Amino acid sequence: MIRAAATAISRLVIRVFYRRIEATGLARLPASGPTILVLNHPNGLMDPLLLLCLSPRPVAFLAKSPLFTMPFVSLFVKAFDSIPVYRPQDADADVRRNHETFAKARALLRSGGVLALFPEGISHDEPHLMPLKSGAARIALGAAAEGPVTIVPAGLTYEARDLFRSGALLVVAEPFTVEPIPLDERGEPPRTAVKALTGRLRAALESATLQADDQSTLDLAAAAERIFAPPGDDDLDVQFGLRHLLLEKAALLRASHPGRHAAISSRIARLSRVLSTAGISPSDLDRGTVPTELAASAFVTLLVALFLAPPALVGLATHAPAYSLIGPLSRRLSRGDTDLVATIKVLGAFLFFPLTWIVLGTASGLAWGLPLGLLTGGVLPILGTLALLLLERWERTLAAFRVLGLSLFRRRTLARLRSERAGIVAELKALAALLDTTKQSTEAP
Repeated sequence: MIRAAATAISRLVIRVFYRRIEATGLARLPASGPTILVLNHPNGLMDPLLLLCLSPRPVAFLAKSPLFTMPFVSLFVKAFDSIPVYRPQDADADVRRNHETFAKARALLRSGGVLALFPEGISHDEPHLMPLKSGAARIALGAAAEGPVTIVPAGLTYEARDLFRSGALLVVAEPFTVEPIPLDERGEPPRTAVKALTGRLRAALESATLQADDQSTLDLAAAAERIFAPPGDDDLDVQFGLRHLLLEKAALLRASHPGRHAAISSRIARLSRVLSTAGISPSDLDRGTVPTELAASAFVTLLVALFLAPPALVGLATHAPAYSLIGPLSRRLSRGDTDLVATIKVLGAFLFFPLTWIVLGTASGLAWGLPLGLLTGGVLPILGTLALLLLERWERTLAAFRVLGLSLFRRRTLARLRSERAGIVAELKALAALLDTTKQSTEAP
């Protein structure tokens, strides 16, 4: 009962915080049997919440021991049957108790359960995987001594992990089976087997995540994907696949043709800056090519926004104080660690938004009676949702009118932007063909 309630709350939270949530490859998760889900860890507590929201099977987690004593957070950690991990860097953690951790994890797997863990050991904001700890391999090999265990690697990718109403994607890679091997007298697998399995896990996670040497390279790949993407194709898994391919091609191009890599990178960055300054995105350039088409699209968008406006403005006014407090508070408490911002925002929302409803509902009840107070408290979340929809619609409305303005008053500028985008797309295709030709020539006998 407690787990069901915690799961429902987690799904509500994740669906509100992220505007788009997608998963690809979920069918690869076995319907039954001992299973270990191995994931990267880029976004604090949002990572397990996202997995809980999407997994078709109940999942238990390995979680750092301090979470079991944190107010509010501990309720969720315990509700999902999490198993504590005692890390040397955690205050008052007794690492000797990790033998209990491994025993509980193996018992869960023996019962046919699903164990999820993050082998990097920490949440982080690096643009690449951190070195993997050996715990995942040791648990899998230890549990496999009593029968095969399925490992399912999966990658978590966020459009903008610290921004409210962005997107989140779960990519489930190809699972593989860990077969039984002899253990030593302490019940531990050989170090060579642990090292080999850890290396296999890393390779699988790299294929399910976006990897780069630095953040600027990831940002450039994101900009290239937005420019290159075909009109109307905004599925997160399609975007991920294209960015993954662009990062691979970029690494090859930088190594073999550094001059052309620098040139196309400069063009992409320049067009992205121009579009950002103009307040439009590459997809906005795909709107109608004549002013009448643009005007029709812009005014339809405006009418929808105006229809939402009256109740949404009330919701905006009532929730603005709490919202304006949560953002600065999350940045202050995260101390520059962007992987913690979303977690702090969610915890802040759990505190300040219900407090807003209670305070305003109580004030209405004291002023005009209990029925109106209850009505106020019940309606405010709905008005807040309408405010959210209005703000998102208003952003699209402004972008539509900006493109319309360019079409009416700066046609040459709009034409140049569209031409430059087409040129970049053509150059990316030419470079991809060049790399394929180079690869074929080097592989030829």
